[in-house]
Amino acid sequence: MNIIPFNDGVFSFVTTDGCTAKCSHCLMNCKPGLKHKLSFEQMRKAIDQFSRKKNANLVVFTGGESTLLGEDLFRAIRYATLKLLRTRLVTNAHWASSLERARNYVRKLREVGLTELDFSVDDFHEPFVPLDKIRNAWLASKGVGFDSVTLANSFGPKSKINPDFIREYLGENLPEVSPTSLPDSQVYKKSEDGTFYSIHISTLQKSGRAEDLDSELFRGVENQELLDCPCKWVVAEPVLSPLGHMWACCGIPCDNIPILDLGDANKERIDTILKRASKDVLINALHYLGPYKLCKFVEEHSDIRFKRNFCGACEICSVLTANKKAVEVLRANEKSLAAILQAVKFLKDNGISAGLLNKNVR
Repeated sequence: MNIIPFNDGVFSFVTTDGCTAKCSHCLMNCKPGLKHKLSFEQMRKAIDQFSRKKNANLVVFTGGESTLLGEDLFRAIRYATLKLLRTRLVTNAHWASSLERARNYVRKLREVGLTELDFSVDDFHEPFVPLDKIRNAWLASKGVGFDSVTLANSFGPKSKINPDFIREYLGENLPEVSPTSLPDSQVYKKSEDGTFYSIHISTLQKSGRAEDLDSELFRGVENQELLDCPCKWVVAEPVLSPLGHMWACCGIPCDNIPILDLGDANKERIDTILKRASKDVLINALHYLGPYKLCKFVEEHSDIRFKRNFCGACEICSVLTANKKAVEVLRANEKSLAAILQAVKFLKDNGISAGLLNKNVR
C-alpha cells in the first residue's frame, strides 16, 4: 500500500525561512535575518523533475516571504510557466506600500505567468504589514487575469481580523474556502472578470511559534475524535525546503524531523527520495491512518501519553513526530502497522467501511 508521489499534482517550494515579519503564530518559525533560501537553479531542477509527472499541475511558492528572493522568484515562476504549469505565490504583501507600487509588482507577476496569488492577513501579520498594504495589493490584483486571488486568514475566537472583518474592510461579500472545501466550479463561481476571489480560512494551531501563545486565542476541539482523519497530503503534495530537503508536506517545518524529513535533494534526485518515502511504513500510516490514530497506537504500546487537547491534525502530527520516543515506538512496531495498512487497503479495495478497524486501531 504505497502512496503515489505528486498524486495531487502539486509541488511546493518553501523558498526561504527569512521574512519581513515575525508573526507570533508562525508555524515555520520564520523571521527577519534568517538567510536560508532556495536558488533559482535548485528550483529549476525540481521543476524539471516535477513537470515530467503525468498529472503535474501546480507549483506553489511560499515561505517565509518568497518575494525576498528577488529576481530568482520571477525567473522560477517564468520557468514553471514555460513548462505549462500553473503557479501560486503566497505573500504578506509587504511590497504594496502604495497602490501604484502594488500595481507595478502585480504586473511583473502576471508578465512571468503567475496564475494564483494568496495574501496572508490576520491579527498576527498586522503589526508588521498594515492592512492598507493588503488593500493596495488586493485592489491591484483585481481584473488582471489571475485564476484566483485569495486572502489567507488564520483566526481564533478572539481574533479581530476574521472573515467578517475582512469582508467589511474590503466592502466585498467574499466566499470562504478551507483545506477541506477547496474551490469547485459547481459551488464557487468566478467573478465577471474571470477570477475566483475568496477568503481561505484556517484555525490557529499550537505549532511553531504559536506554541507560546495564550490558550484563549485558540478554538478548542471538544470532541478530539473529530481530528481522527488520514493525512491525504503526505508525499502526495511534497515540499522542497530552504535547506534543499524534501518534506513530506507543508503543514509544519520538517527539516531534521524524524519521519517527515524525507532526504536531502542536494545529494539525491527528488524522484529517488519520494520513491523511498512512498514505501515507508510510517509515512503510509500517516497518510492512510492519520496522526491521531498513531498517537493512540503509541499510547497503547508504551507509557507515553499525549495529554493535551489539540486544535488540528497538523498540530497532532507536529507533537507526534517531534517526540523521539514515540517515533521509536512506531518504528519498533512497523510490522503491526503494516498489517493494519494491509487491512485498510483490503477494506478500501472492496468498498467496506473501516469503522470496525478504526476501533481496533485505537
